[in-house]
Amino acid sequence: MVVLTKKSVKISYDDVAKSPDQLLRSMSSVHPISDGIPSQQRPLTYRWFPSWRFMTSIMLCFCFGCVHLMNSNMGMAIVCMVNSSVTYDNETYPENAAPLLDWSSDEQGYIFSAFNAGLLVMLFTGGMADKFNAKYMILVSVAIASLANLTLPFMAPISVYWAIFSRFLVGFADALLQPAMNSLITRWFPTSERSYALGLATGGRQIGTLIIIPAAGALCSQTEIFGGWPSIFYLSGFIGIIFIFSYIFLGADKPSKQTCITDNELKFITISNQSEDVGKKRTERKVPWKNILTSGAVWASVISLVCHEFPLMTLIMFLPSYLHDVHHYHSTENGILSALPTVSLWFAKIGSSYLNTWLQKNTTWKKDTICKVLNSIGSIGLGVFLLAATFLDKSHAWMAVLFLCLSMASAGLHTPGCQLALVSVAPAYSGAVTGFTFFFVAVSGIIHPIITKMIVKDRTAAEWNLVFYISTVIAIFPIVIFNVWGSTEVQWWAKSKASMQQDPNNKKMSKSSKAPSTPSIDSIDMA
Repeated sequence: MVVLTKKSVKISYDDVAKSPDQLLRSMSSVHPISDGIPSQQRPLTYRWFPSWRFMTSIMLCFCFGCVHLMNSNMGMAIVCMVNSSVTYDNETYPENAAPLLDWSSDEQGYIFSAFNAGLLVMLFTGGMADKFNAKYMILVSVAIASLANLTLPFMAPISVYWAIFSRFLVGFADALLQPAMNSLITRWFPTSERSYALGLATGGRQIGTLIIIPAAGALCSQTEIFGGWPSIFYLSGFIGIIFIFSYIFLGADKPSKQTCITDNELKFITISNQSEDVGKKRTERKVPWKNILTSGAVWASVISLVCHEFPLMTLIMFLPSYLHDVHHYHSTENGILSALPTVSLWFAKIGSSYLNTWLQKNTTWKKDTICKVLNSIGSIGLGVFLLAATFLDKSHAWMAVLFLCLSMASAGLHTPGCQLALVSVAPAYSGAVTGFTFFFVAVSGIIHPIITKMIVKDRTAAEWNLVFYISTVIAIFPIVIFNVWGSTEVQWWAKSKASMQQDPNNKKMSKSSKAPSTPSIDSIDMA
């Protein structure tokens, strides 16, 4: 029930007429605007496990795993589906094997670039995620990626352009997924939990890679199941279909639409975000593009994320080819070893995301400081260990794999770093900011494979080392850029009028403007 106290602010007559449950549901039905909220009079807690917040993060993890395995499967599959890459011990091609494809290095580069061409659409889908149902966007995303993978095996032999188009569709699916996920996280999780939720959700990318790379290596080395390499894409599409049916029943766009959520958990999420503009519907809100484009904090996150993703593209897309060309690993062991750096990335991502949350609660360090320290360590480690791998030949192949594992582990620290900043600078417009950022990631992703294939013509160690040198230089840029201009604080243009007026240091809010009233925590009975 609603209990008014002396400390309570006034609420509107319409809100008084509502029942407590209706008030909570209406408060939670809008997209949060700001996480720059003053400390509340009474701390709120609700268990993480079991909870629907935990279930939501797990489903998002499953979702990312599906889409990413449908992306990263090509990196391993192309080793055994292209005529110049595959080798057999008896030098005879099995009769029941799928046909090998005569794709040039340039055509292979276009295939990898097509995924990032699809990501360019994220510039438009980002704004959609803040206005429309994120659950439906996620379902459509996985459905498109599944369809693209299931049709690729019998369309690719017809023309290389069908393979390019299929990869474009997978990129388009990711363009729908990423902003929808970021927007959904700001609705489901209080600010103190967003770092860990982000780590769990995006950790699905690594889980997807861990599943598909060793599986693809095993499927590549046989011809009994669908002739070999086609089985990789059929497996990927089937996993996507399983997710679709699961998420239809378990997923929800926001807490108020989850019919199974407990009243206490709904109260916890709603009241934790109660100062984040409860008076405006998402469909009526305009994206402040001018403020986004002129924000130093946004641009710092954009540049840092691009510099973080570029080296990861090298390791994720081309690691199997690198281990095959330089260290001469065969398909099965190549698949297993290619998965080890991804294991390192997953553990580092989850561990550092939890460390970020722990440091916020148990130390006097500011959220901004924690974010920048973790991001700097990640950038240094990513570049240094990637460079160290170039000094090793095939006689020290195990050490090269170790250095690549350490490089990927360092990259995991960017999740509670620049990626957390991406959803923190403007929670209400996280979809738009994400779409804007990943547009530039997509541009770099188009350029990266083309450059790599232009450099790696003869598949020599020297050619691959040059690719690693370029990635190393790019990886260390955020050490300066993010530490100087980056921020995890909510920007003034993304705050509600109430929180802006409560901030004495904010000069953008007119003194004469009046903030909309919202009930305080003490005004709601938590019993």
